[in-house]
Amino acid sequence: MILVGDVGGTRTRLALAARAGSSWELTGLEESPTTPDLPEKVARFRAGHRIEAAAFGGAGPVGEDGRIPLTNAGFTLDPVRLGEAAGVSRAVLVNDFRAIAEAIPVLPRDCFVACGGGRAVEGEPVVVMGPGTGLGTSIGAQGPGGWHGIQGEAGHTDLAPVDDEELRIWQLLRREHRLVTAETVLSGPGLERLYAALAGRRLPAPEIDAAAWRGEAEAVAAHTVFTRWLGRVAGNLALAAAARGGVYLAGGILPRWGARFDADTFRRGFTDKAPPYDAWLAEVPSFVVMHPYPGLIGLAVLAGGRR
Repeated sequence: MILVGDVGGTRTRLALAARAGSSWELTGLEESPTTPDLPEKVARFRAGHRIEAAAFGGAGPVGEDGRIPLTNAGFTLDPVRLGEAAGVSRAVLVNDFRAIAEAIPVLPRDCFVACGGGRAVEGEPVVVMGPGTGLGTSIGAQGPGGWHGIQGEAGHTDLAPVDDEELRIWQLLRREHRLVTAETVLSGPGLERLYAALAGRRLPAPEIDAAAWRGEAEAVAAHTVFTRWLGRVAGNLALAAAARGGVYLAGGILPRWGARFDADTFRRGFTDKAPPYDAWLAEVPSFVVMHPYPGLIGLAVLAGGRR
């Protein structure tokens, strides 16, 4: 049995993973707020189970010492402490979106909802990204020994405006934030910032979503700008990675939007590049990952192997 844990900026999910054919089955899922007492939670969770290995994904960059300072939670994950809590010598600890990239080849195909583009080219790199508490990014690619997830921190790259509407919003955001990054906009807090720039007042992200589904103009506009900017950033990453294997959209927001996700607006932002790269990107497929726990599956792969 493998203990896996996905530690996000807001929520933590723990589960037990066991091999099920070519993929993995999760049992005993437990979800709680992300708090510094994580090792104690892990120790309680594994009580009564025979744990062979443990793996954790954290929403932050892996340091040279193997630890992860969580970008939006204010404390650090330590693989030694987490391993001790799980009853193993040392836990695998990776960036949470690297874990999702590791899962892409083994997830059921029906959990990928196509949202534009051509056909994925087998064996070519993929981009994985998704807005939630922050903006996670990674790349998946074939390499020595098979498929590899590669940690990325592209959520913290600069965000550029392209048209006049984006420039106006960007200037408003820059008054509050010295640097406007992709995560400044493409996250739950970012959606709230966008709405405030457009409406002149603040609302929590779930209320913005509800207002958009009711058709309220300012909330619809916030969703539209958010989605178009997400497409632009995704297109940039697809070009950087030559991601002919596709772009996979995960995270906490888009699966919750479900069928309301405006794929056409996303794809317009995605392909809005100078020729010939607009046509090149038009052939790159994009998908929304609807599996509820792709990171946990990727962690099981890392700890237990694909075999």
